[in-house]
Amino acid sequence: MNTQKLFLFIAIFLTVFLLWDKWELTQSTDANGNVISQTQLIDNSSLSEKTDIPLASDVPVAEVSISDDSTPSVSESNINSAYTTVVTDLLTVQISHKGGTIISAYLNEYPNSLNSEDKFQLLSNSPDNIFHAQSGLIPAEQMPTHQDEYFSERQDYFLQGGNELVVPLKWTGSNGLSVTKNFRFKPNSYIIEVDYEISNNSSSDQVVSSYTQLAHGTPQKSGNFMMGMQNFNGGAVYNDEEIFEKIDFEDFDSTPKMVSVGGWAAMIQHYFFTAWIPNEKEKHTFSTKSSRNNYLLTTVNPGVSIAAGTTTNIGKNQLYIGPKEHVRLEQLAPGLDKTVDYGFLFIVAKPLSVFLHWIYSFVQNWAISIILVTLAIKLAFYKLSEKSFRSMAGMKKLAPRLQKIKETYEGDKQKIGKKTMELYRTEKINPAAGCLPILVQIPVFISIYWVLIEMVELRQTPFLYLPDLAAKDPFFILPLIMGASMWFQQRLNPPPADPIQARIMQMLPVVFTVFFLWFPSGLVLYWVTNNVLSIAQQVYINKKING
Repeated sequence: MNTQKLFLFIAIFLTVFLLWDKWELTQSTDANGNVISQTQLIDNSSLSEKTDIPLASDVPVAEVSISDDSTPSVSESNINSAYTTVVTDLLTVQISHKGGTIISAYLNEYPNSLNSEDKFQLLSNSPDNIFHAQSGLIPAEQMPTHQDEYFSERQDYFLQGGNELVVPLKWTGSNGLSVTKNFRFKPNSYIIEVDYEISNNSSSDQVVSSYTQLAHGTPQKSGNFMMGMQNFNGGAVYNDEEIFEKIDFEDFDSTPKMVSVGGWAAMIQHYFFTAWIPNEKEKHTFSTKSSRNNYLLTTVNPGVSIAAGTTTNIGKNQLYIGPKEHVRLEQLAPGLDKTVDYGFLFIVAKPLSVFLHWIYSFVQNWAISIILVTLAIKLAFYKLSEKSFRSMAGMKKLAPRLQKIKETYEGDKQKIGKKTMELYRTEKINPAAGCLPILVQIPVFISIYWVLIEMVELRQTPFLYLPDLAAKDPFFILPLIMGASMWFQQRLNPPPADPIQARIMQMLPVVFTVFFLWFPSGLVLYWVTNNVLSIAQQVYINKKING
């Protein structure tokens, strides 16, 4: 195999891994891409269907059931309800008085688009883009669910200073029970803590469970083919066995429920996600269901007995509404770093991401960090690359003699092959010497692709003339430089003997340039840097070989 087919290999592997990843997203996998055995899940075929809220038929392992005919759908429940607005340094949220559902959430540090004054909205109450964070108490006959009305003393709250902000909603039942649902906000945090203060003024003890639910409307289709194909959009669950399961929206009705101590349930999209994180020391039931074009991801927590005449605080669920920032994910619940979609090469991509963020902690510039990571990768593979480049340089040096053999023994393929192999042995050249180095580096190429494509830190980050490292180059300068560097690198190598292969190689710089016109500029910067370093290395090796 001629090692100068490097770019051909990369083009093929880029296509294969994109197609592979599209298939992989339809599977239930763990962090390393292994298909999860169904013996780790619990069948939910016996669940009843009576109401669209969870029912605790057996404490602490409560059953979850959802109905499609008796209660309002997600999109109908909160459209016209009164709400309370809470503004912190990072979040602006609206809490509906119907059920205490968070019906809207804006990320104050993330503009909706470049140079926009509008902030990015993750949770939404728009009828065509419903995404709510619901929570409540069961049994529904005695306790307030996400369908019951609460009362709020104020319509606006603002987090000030470094203190915790508590937003209470109150509910009073006719059975002697009263509930204060507390939403707790802290500075520099995308976490909202939700707990319940329950006063049992009835004459009997009450067993109460809390539940949380993410309700998502019909997902919107991505207009970008590349982005839509590669970035997962759907549900995800992580359990105490460190199993991370992605759940496509179309699989919500067929996915068995899962029982876990700790863990979390999330709705994931490109750059951002929302997750309910229950108490890590308690046993919870995670389940999914679709209902009238709404997709529900539910967590039911264990029951707590509240004696008559006493007041108890229960629940204490955490809700994360925010970006996939590397630093924050490392400090939150175990396994939340898996919400970053590293593709099927997680085991390679994750260390690369950690390394990139480590370099950034020193240089404080993402573009320079990408360049330095590329340099580090080239140094790590220097010896392997050197072997490949030496083989190519040797082949180029022998090109005139190989051509003379073809002309001398024209028409006699057996003789040409024999003389060619004799020349290789005499000059100690192995035309296949560069194959292994190329194959070893391909997983790294693919992994760095995933790391850069998923980094929310690159979103709307400028560099030189580039306004956004996560968006395409508006002037197409980097893709053109990439194509030119690819063409120049080809000039350093001997042309393929096969005329068809030669024509393909000549076309690749043009094909790759067109392909990269719509790639994020941060990713193109990586390729340009890699090409320039490869050219420098190959020129150096060629000079050494040619004296």
